[in-house]
Amino acid sequence: MVPDAPLTPKDIEPLERIARFSWDWAPALCAPGDGCADYHRAWSMLRLVLAQGKPPAGWRFFHAEIARAAAQGARRVLISGGADTGVLSIVASGFRNAGVAPQITYVDRCATPVMQNRLLGAELGLDLTARTADMLDFRAEGMDLVIAHSFLVFFPRDQRGRVVANWAASLVPGGAVLMSSALAEDGEGEPWRPEGADDIPARQARLTEQARAAGLAPVEVAELAEVAGRFWASRPTRRTGPLGEAEMRGLFAAAGLTVERVDHTGKSTDLANGTGTLRRRRAAIIARKPA
Repeated sequence: MVPDAPLTPKDIEPLERIARFSWDWAPALCAPGDGCADYHRAWSMLRLVLAQGKPPAGWRFFHAEIARAAAQGARRVLISGGADTGVLSIVASGFRNAGVAPQITYVDRCATPVMQNRLLGAELGLDLTARTADMLDFRAEGMDLVIAHSFLVFFPRDQRGRVVANWAASLVPGGAVLMSSALAEDGEGEPWRPEGADDIPARQARLTEQARAAGLAPVEVAELAEVAGRFWASRPTRRTGPLGEAEMRGLFAAAGLTVERVDHTGKSTDLANGTGTLRRRRAAIIARKPA
């Protein structure tokens, strides 16, 4: 049934409870060797406190393309990774707006977001399979859509092609990858060096102020600032480097996917590298498997 008014992801995502779950359980669920406990513990809290619960960037793009795909019979969806339930809330609300009940497979290598997505799927009554698996090795079958948000940048450049190849193998002929990602505009081949951590104390101060305003207990405010600071200082994308547009197009071409659209949707931001700065902008990307 199509809702009377279009749903936004925020309408169906109980972010406060999702954030509380990961805050409490990530230390036990995240594999110690993966080094993601601070990231997964803090991420939903940061969305809740700093972004006031806003959905992930690009959700209107996903909704528009989900509506088009659903009208053409798309039902089976692979969500390739996600820091929490933000991407699932986009997919679920998009299909509900289209009046279609999808079959969703969610895959992430970490048990924390997998459990978050299982909880949301059960609450919304979704036909959802959430699996702990690595997209370097995982392939689904018969997917109409693969949906990824800020995902490829978590992999070193020499591994990204394996991920895209597995997306392509998961799709039916005519199926599509829908992706939102920041793309470096130039200098993709320049030496990469992560930006410095000089701004982290200022960011922690802003977070502390907003967490207090959001009503978190003083001990949690202090702990959130500490955990977020460690995450900001060591996040994996500081080591793997940005994704360039030329690189992205090459990855899709090598996997036999045709890039149909690259729409730059966000303002440019600067990233420091070994020789100067890289400029990057968020982009909405559609790549299709030939029919």
